[in-house]
Amino acid sequence: MKKLKLSFQSNTQAGIKPENQDACGFYIPNSPVLDNKGIVAVIADGVSASEKAKDASTCCVKSFLSDYYSTPDSWSTEHSASKVISALNNWLHSQSVREQEHSSMLSTMSVLIVKSNTAHIFHVGDSRIYRYRDGKLKQLTQDHVLHLAKEKTYLARAMGFDLKVHVDYYTTKVKLDDVFLMTTDGVHDYLNDKTLCSLLNDGISADELSEKALAADSQDNISAIICKVEQLPDENLSETFDKLTKRPIPPDLEKGMKINGFEVESLIHASNRTQVYLAKDSQTNEMVVLKTPSINFEDDAQYLKHFMYEEWVGQRIQSANVVKTHNSSEESKFLAYAMEYIKGQTLRKWMQDNPQPDIETVIGIVKQTIQGLRAFHRQEMLHCDLKPENIMINKIGQVKLIDFGSARIAGVTELISPVAAVGNQGTRGYTAPEVIINEKVTQASDQFSLGVIVYEMFAGHLPYQDKLDKNLTAKKLSQLAYESILKHDPHVPIW
Repeated sequence: MKKLKLSFQSNTQAGIKPENQDACGFYIPNSPVLDNKGIVAVIADGVSASEKAKDASTCCVKSFLSDYYSTPDSWSTEHSASKVISALNNWLHSQSVREQEHSSMLSTMSVLIVKSNTAHIFHVGDSRIYRYRDGKLKQLTQDHVLHLAKEKTYLARAMGFDLKVHVDYYTTKVKLDDVFLMTTDGVHDYLNDKTLCSLLNDGISADELSEKALAADSQDNISAIICKVEQLPDENLSETFDKLTKRPIPPDLEKGMKINGFEVESLIHASNRTQVYLAKDSQTNEMVVLKTPSINFEDDAQYLKHFMYEEWVGQRIQSANVVKTHNSSEESKFLAYAMEYIKGQTLRKWMQDNPQPDIETVIGIVKQTIQGLRAFHRQEMLHCDLKPENIMINKIGQVKLIDFGSARIAGVTELISPVAAVGNQGTRGYTAPEVIINEKVTQASDQFSLGVIVYEMFAGHLPYQDKLDKNLTAKKLSQLAYESILKHDPHVPIW
């Protein structure tokens, strides 16, 4: 599994001034802190008019890098950072009040937190954070300054200025090779955006950038952090939901209609919950199965999360024995996703056509089904709804698992909690008892379902008939009796 990787360069110097009142720093933690908290960079510029400008900026950087990582993992990034910034501001302000000097400890502060595929930005003052992407530079923060006279500005917000601080908060999606530039005014007041863009395009280092600012006659302290995105992890569920919920549910589709880069060929199946279409990729002409949610549930947040969850799971399973789920384009306008089109039949239909299968054929089907399940288990996922209707066999006998709506992610409660309320417990007769009675679900739960299917393929009925239903209790479970398959088909070997 890919991990987030960022590379950093930084430089801070006094410039022509006798003392450096800027500060900057960053921290790259190891897993699992990396996954829970992300990577942080902070830049601060102590207000020259304050008596302890250097102490203020240093405190902002060091305290945030320390305290942010001490917040509970259950807190969101916004909540964690906001709490730390508020406490830090209160402390700086208290020092000013205690020393009877309102401006004794003031500083700007800009924070960049990259967590998974999202950049979180917290900003107070006139330091800046830019993003350089595809040859273009964009300023992500807004300068908190007042223009009271021609070519004269005054700082409108600063850490420690008042008991409460108003912090700008932004989020933005991160892409591979993005470069984030963080600067104090000793850099961006003397190097304009066009110059900065050109320098970043040339791959300038933080040290070289500071020298460029000095050469441009910078009259202030000079600080810069250059952060490049070297590798991105897969999106987590929260990010996927945030992105996809902004897309509207499409109307009922008809032949010839185009949606998200696909042209509809025909309707395969429709229910009150979903529509499934045969469609063609407009660029490759590849046939796909297109699944859309029902307009009846456009206000049902849990339903929509469950729909998106199925796509999210499918995109993370790579196996010849699991139906392929295509990645949605960033340009997709509607809530829908495409899957591999399988020309074949369900295992249920195959079982109806082959009521007395030979052992070798069954073994071949089971082996491929196991390979599909292993693909789930390697990702610490469980299918949790294995049944003949969710196993496809194509024209050449290749087995593919379908339908991930009940899948569970072992040990990652935070990720599955958005859809936990859906409460899908699989299908009666095939679902493992521990799933029904809400005990711990493991890989053995999928293995149980596969065992039931194999039993049914030979015996023609389920091993426990209708006794594994939603009314099952631990007491009833202890009373269940297994009837050997050999009673129904003596030709089955004792495995």
